[in-house]
Amino acid sequence: MKWSTVTTGVIGLIGSVLAQTDTTPFVDADTGITFQSYTSTDGITYRLALPAEASGDASYDVILQIVAPVELGWAGWAWGGAMTYNPLTVVWKNGNSVQFSSRQATLLGLEEGSGYYVPATYEDAKYTVLKGTGVNETHFKFTALCTGCASWTDFDGNPWILNGAGDTNFAYAFSNTPVEEPANQDSGFSIHDNVGRWIHDLGGARSDRFKEWVTTNTPALAIINIEKRAIAVMAPARKSKAHRPEPPSRTLILDNGAYTIKAGYVSGDAVDEPRVIPNCIARDRNKKIYVASELEKCTDFSEVAFRRPVEKGFIVNWEAEKDIWEHEFFDDKAPQPCDPSETRLLLAEPSNSLPVLQTNCDQVVFEEFGFASYYRGIGPSFNAYHDVQGILRTPRDPGTVAQLPAEILLLIDTGYSHTTITPILQGRPIHPAIRRLDVGGKLLTNYLTRLLSLRHYDMRNETYIVNEMKEAACYVSLDFKQDLERTWKGTRGERREDYHSGGGVARDYVLPDFHTRMKGIVREFDPVQASRARKLAAGRAGESSEDVLTLRNERFTVPELLFHPSDIGIRQPGIADLVMQSLRVLPIGLWPGLLSNIIVVGGNSLFDGFVERLQKEIVQLAPDECFVRVARPVDPITSTWLGGANLAKHEHINSLSVTKQEYEEFGAAWVSRKFATGLEP
Repeated sequence: MKWSTVTTGVIGLIGSVLAQTDTTPFVDADTGITFQSYTSTDGITYRLALPAEASGDASYDVILQIVAPVELGWAGWAWGGAMTYNPLTVVWKNGNSVQFSSRQATLLGLEEGSGYYVPATYEDAKYTVLKGTGVNETHFKFTALCTGCASWTDFDGNPWILNGAGDTNFAYAFSNTPVEEPANQDSGFSIHDNVGRWIHDLGGARSDRFKEWVTTNTPALAIINIEKRAIAVMAPARKSKAHRPEPPSRTLILDNGAYTIKAGYVSGDAVDEPRVIPNCIARDRNKKIYVASELEKCTDFSEVAFRRPVEKGFIVNWEAEKDIWEHEFFDDKAPQPCDPSETRLLLAEPSNSLPVLQTNCDQVVFEEFGFASYYRGIGPSFNAYHDVQGILRTPRDPGTVAQLPAEILLLIDTGYSHTTITPILQGRPIHPAIRRLDVGGKLLTNYLTRLLSLRHYDMRNETYIVNEMKEAACYVSLDFKQDLERTWKGTRGERREDYHSGGGVARDYVLPDFHTRMKGIVREFDPVQASRARKLAAGRAGESSEDVLTLRNERFTVPELLFHPSDIGIRQPGIADLVMQSLRVLPIGLWPGLLSNIIVVGGNSLFDGFVERLQKEIVQLAPDECFVRVARPVDPITSTWLGGANLAKHEHINSLSVTKQEYEEFGAAWVSRKFATGLEP
């Protein structure tokens, strides 16, 4: 179910031939409706009839008709002349009947670099199927009354109404590939085989017989539904006795990261200290199993194997994740006992998650654990519920109350699986501008493991130890070329003083032996001891009581991948370039506010020099008139969790969350749409 991106779609449409529609009225024999009709060179016909009073001043209904060959997979009509941010009508043959689907493409499912995205279900266009809809031996025909096809909200949140008295551009797309589930309105369908655009004379499509045509061609059952809808609009709403239950007084906040889970409770205004729990099931060399927080009982991390339920930022193994949640929250001896029937769950998820993974998550929360209430939100947006100006150390009058959520914020989250750039406006992430870099703590650890295995010892089965080494010894260089020069050994036979003395960069890392030392130790490089260690390694290793690795350029070349992933062949820009990519899809008026409010969170932001280097690179790329500020919270690991805790105390949480009763009444698809909608503007 994919359409091409804005760039591909617009270029394709600009390159297509613009043709004036057939201005001769076409009378449909099955309905008696007089349409303005256009037939594409591919043999697909698009027809339209409007009420006599249609104009650009007020919204109005339309009658549309699409006629297509039966061998066609699907045909689509884009009402704004482009494939994004306007209503899409998609129709296809379903046996002896015709199925339709109301969609709108908003880039929510866009995968960085993929070139395609998924058009979501569009609820603001309502269709009433009219007579004259059916299938014959050669064609299928769809005729319907549409409320909401001629008016919508554009990307900037402004209302848009087609001028019913003039001409307008429409776009079409079609594919010869059949849809995945013909009987399902929400079916997936393939990318289009062709797109085009035409100019439609809306003024010529107007008629004072519009209401008559609607009445005479509306089936009886549909008339009843229309009348009910009209009554619902005109009649004042009555308060139902079946009121939504009171929200639970206790909220469990989970920042379910790939490396660790940050978990804790909020009860009223009381906020617990979050626990940082390893999100894994581990097995040591003696085949002993450790689940989540039991890992702290492990006394030998050599050759430990890990099973992690989160891959690339998404929960893909719910069997393992449920075991971890059970152990931490629901078992009799759970460290943080939880009664889900009296608890609301606030769960952080990464942006651009796959719908099937989101649906699985919702089912587990309500059907497996039975939480009373639940909200699944994009984790970076939780950081908008911090005192952002306090983090940035903005001078303020004493007693100034922080605005929650923050008005504008650019959040950079660099964690275990990946790094994301998320612009946030009034607590809502701007989805088309979200960018993802597939470099995180896991890749950095694996790269360091490879370097050490090539240069020192075989560390391929010691990723836990290497990860500790990375966190303790690595840093982000503020002058990469200079640091590289100081750690260069030189040509054969050359003695470089900086190399032999360490150049202020080299450090010795004493590996743990899990008898006398449970953790590795970083210490200053000692050239004399390093020479002695080389001699011992050459023939008298048994005399050494320590295993020492001398780290030189590994200390800064590993974190450098965050800024230059192409160093190891990853074809993605670095963080600073991704920030500018994100800004370029936004109105330039937002740039100053975003650039002056950049917050970095996640474990990789703890590297020494990370904030300073990032600010330096963004300043070089940003316009001169923009002021750039980059800051890191006191604890970037738990920052998202603390933002979620503030959200749990905010009035927004009641409108965002879904109760178990609503899930059972409206179903998983409704829950997904509600979470995707987020805060109302």
